[in-house]
Amino acid sequence: MSSNFVPVKNCKLCRSKNLKKVLGLPKLPIGDKYLPKDQAQMTKEVFELDIMMCQDCYHYQNNGFVNPDLIYDFYLSRPAATNPKLAEAFKEYANYLVKNFSNNKKDLFAVEAGSNNGIFINYMQKNLNIRVLGVEPSNLAKQAVKNQINTLNTYFNLEVAKKIKEENGQADFFIANHTFSNIVDNNDFVQGVKLLLKDDGVFSMQTHYHKAVIEKNLIENFTHEHLSGFHVKPLKSFFERNGMELFDVKVVPAKSGSIRCFVQKKGGPNKILKSVQNVIADEDSFGMSKIDRHESVKKFIEQRKKQLHDYIDPIIKKGKKIAGYGTSIGATTFSFNYNLGSSIDFLIDDDEFRQGLLSPFFHIPVVSPKAIEEKNPDSILILAPLYADNIIDQNKNYISKGGKFIKIWPEFEIIKN
Repeated sequence: MSSNFVPVKNCKLCRSKNLKKVLGLPKLPIGDKYLPKDQAQMTKEVFELDIMMCQDCYHYQNNGFVNPDLIYDFYLSRPAATNPKLAEAFKEYANYLVKNFSNNKKDLFAVEAGSNNGIFINYMQKNLNIRVLGVEPSNLAKQAVKNQINTLNTYFNLEVAKKIKEENGQADFFIANHTFSNIVDNNDFVQGVKLLLKDDGVFSMQTHYHKAVIEKNLIENFTHEHLSGFHVKPLKSFFERNGMELFDVKVVPAKSGSIRCFVQKKGGPNKILKSVQNVIADEDSFGMSKIDRHESVKKFIEQRKKQLHDYIDPIIKKGKKIAGYGTSIGATTFSFNYNLGSSIDFLIDDDEFRQGLLSPFFHIPVVSPKAIEEKNPDSILILAPLYADNIIDQNKNYISKGGKFIKIWPEFEIIKN
């Protein structure tokens, strides 16, 4: 086993050793490691990825983690920067926090862990007049600093929280947007949040919702970046063990299914709302604690793989080209779960930061959409399925000339003239 992969034998939330494998997945490389040609060999290593369930608190997590430095030393994922809908939702979210939890105080201070390029706290800083600090371990911290967003280029933990408190005082808001699932030690992280928050402060955490992952077959969430798959029942107990209270939960449409959790120190000023128990009741009804709950996901993967190869293999045998549209971390998951890597001639992406790079492991070149006409592939696999309609709408000329798009989610569908 690689020294860069650390098996996890305990539940990341309750620390129980009572873990059981519920979904076996192919080994994957680091999903977002799109690199220049001279560095591409760095992405040839693959690592285990199985989904485990804690049989004591019912939390879902990966069977281990990759050295985080390998993931974040060269990182391209900027979801809010490339997705206008998510960026707009973040503005509404920031406004909601200030409107409902500022208690009419002045000189508010907000800290965001996993602040990416700073788009969320930049809005708070410029539009809501809030003093902010980002904590971002990846190279994207440099972009934030360049844009005058105060950012620490490090991982948030208890020690970092002590430093922030000493230098900046305590925070009114602590924010983690699609970050908490990426944390190696969630207990240490939350103890840092607890230390840093004021007694009436609010920890707001948004993350992909594992119930939605199962229900909608969102397999792009199975990556080495996402170490946990959260649902509310184990989270409620987790926060209580750490001296905190989950007082409100909202199921939001971000990334086709996310939860936004509002947490305070135990005995804080916010009333615990019925939303918490209502969401837990819905999870219980769905069967989130059942050992076989991922059987539908297994069947979906096998069915989709067969449908794809029944369609693309004859095209490839004729010597025609297949392209892929989208180069997110999820695209790597699709490539390995559906055995597509050797079938794709080139990848297309709108994000200029990814163009000119090579994909993880298979080293498929990434080009701009302008190359579609020049390269003229027979069919294009949509590897960013949440954006399929936008991709198709922007490339109607390709379809009018006989090109075909292949939708892989939620249904298998060929879009042609």
